[in-house]
Amino acid sequence: MLAFIVKRIAGMAILIAGVNFLAFSYAHYGRYAQMENNPIFARQEETPPVLPFYLEYINAFRNGEPPPVPNAAGMTVLDVVDSAANASFGLLGIAFSASLLFGVFLGMRAAKTNPPRVSRWLIPISTMSLAMPGFYVGAVLITLSVLYLFLTPSSKGDLPFPLGGFGWDSHLVFPVIALSFRPTLQIAQMTASLLSDEFHKTYVTVARGLGHSWRLVKIKTALRNIYVPMFQVIASSMSLMIGELILVEWLFGWPGLGRQLALSIQPPQTATIAGGVLPSAYLHAPTVATVVTVLGAILIISNTAAGILTYFSDPRLRTHPHGGVNAD
Repeated sequence: MLAFIVKRIAGMAILIAGVNFLAFSYAHYGRYAQMENNPIFARQEETPPVLPFYLEYINAFRNGEPPPVPNAAGMTVLDVVDSAANASFGLLGIAFSASLLFGVFLGMRAAKTNPPRVSRWLIPISTMSLAMPGFYVGAVLITLSVLYLFLTPSSKGDLPFPLGGFGWDSHLVFPVIALSFRPTLQIAQMTASLLSDEFHKTYVTVARGLGHSWRLVKIKTALRNIYVPMFQVIASSMSLMIGELILVEWLFGWPGLGRQLALSIQPPQTATIAGGVLPSAYLHAPTVATVVTVLGAILIISNTAAGILTYFSDPRLRTHPHGGVNAD
């Protein structure tokens, strides 16, 4: 058991370190590639190797002097990432909690018992969600807000929910809906399907024969037996949210990690021959590497936690190292 946890944590640390180096290398070489390919920023010297710059970046953190962020009023990489991480963690936490609660609730409501089946209304909705990523849901919400302004002249331009900006109030509504819409329906679909399969099993028939109600069987027994696959679905939902975080934060102007990364990798819109240099904040390798590392760490930790929970929830994995069942 301890060896399993140590192995998972070690693998997680290696992955996070790899993500950090790859993100730094991408920003480093990408910036020089832009300078070589753009006629305004054309340059003749060779691109310097990434390793000396990366070692300088690592040593800066080891010495307690994180690199400064260009055009950030003296703020270091850690200052910028800390502020953005607080905004993103809050948004992710609320969106994830909402998708988990509503997803399980809808899934339990959609799992019918007589006969055991999935309600018809969930199938088209969950299918529709596959074609509606968070950015698309956000665009729909913005479109509906514009239509609201046209159809209600008396509103005088006031919207029920802001279309952008930061705040732990009504500003959360649209970003949370955009992030949690698809994961909610995925969790609901999986919950309903797994419960419907459980209702066909012998122990459910026996429990019903002993006089237990469907509600008791569903909550006390069947729901417990689907924890293992549900952990994987929940981890997948978190991965989906992290992947959509960049576009959703950019769309609604939420000052989190996703928006910070988008600002760092956005190519310059204008350039002058007199200037002859790229904006210093564009593909700033320390900023890109740190932001991507934090996002990657969230993704890796959530998947690792799901794996550990799966291990402890399934006795077969604890009794057999490969997840199988002993022959005897």
